[in-house]
Amino acid sequence: MEPTALSCKELKIEAPGARAFRLGGALTGKHTPALLAQLRTALDPRPQRLFLDVKPLTQIDRAGMDTLVGLAGVFDDAEGYLGLVGAPRALQEKLAEQAPLRFYDTFAQAAVRVLDDMLMRLSGQFRALPEKPETTEAMKAVWSSIRDGAAGVQVLTLAGNFDKVSAPHFDKHWSGEFKESTRFLVIDVGELRTLVDEGIERFRRMVEAVRARDGRVVLCNARPKIRVMLDMLDMAQLFEFAVSVADAEKSLAPA
Repeated sequence: MEPTALSCKELKIEAPGARAFRLGGALTGKHTPALLAQLRTALDPRPQRLFLDVKPLTQIDRAGMDTLVGLAGVFDDAEGYLGLVGAPRALQEKLAEQAPLRFYDTFAQAAVRVLDDMLMRLSGQFRALPEKPETTEAMKAVWSSIRDGAAGVQVLTLAGNFDKVSAPHFDKHWSGEFKESTRFLVIDVGELRTLVDEGIERFRRMVEAVRARDGRVVLCNARPKIRVMLDMLDMAQLFEFAVSVADAEKSLAPA
């Protein structure tokens, strides 16, 4: 293996609903697209838990860490988790500040924890279930605002959690505020915390509506886990990306 190459090999792990891979070499921005493409194919259907042995990694940069953060978000949104095996303490501290990751010294330790979790859930299956938290208006809201930009452009801001609770709120605003004259849509997702199946489906519908008008959709301020989720679902190519709304509007301005 070349010193700067990245290897990704699937491993067997005795843990129900889990898949495991060993990463070796360099995990950098150069390698993350190929890694996500491999995982997208391998993790279909997606398991509840993903374990990555990162001990053999010799190099990881900011893009590589963002990818791990994004994967953690993908599995956390699906009520699962990403576990890293053999991560150095310094890397653990950096990642723990950004994402809900679990860290293990060995795969055997990870498998034991999975079984412990299952036994704990089973031991409580006959107990009274806790009351579900009340659904608040804030939980229902994901559509923050929409405004007109240049000719044919609308700028949509989403915030909060895009899930089955907030999807009806989005649908109501979309049907009433997305204009017939709009050909270009800028979506600011900087305050979007989670994106799950119902939200993904709405993103598809937005793209279809705009492309039917021969238009373009630009996502701004996408968090790592949003970018990784779109990559994992093979949807990233449907969008253009910008670091700010201003840059997005500039890219859509007529020459």
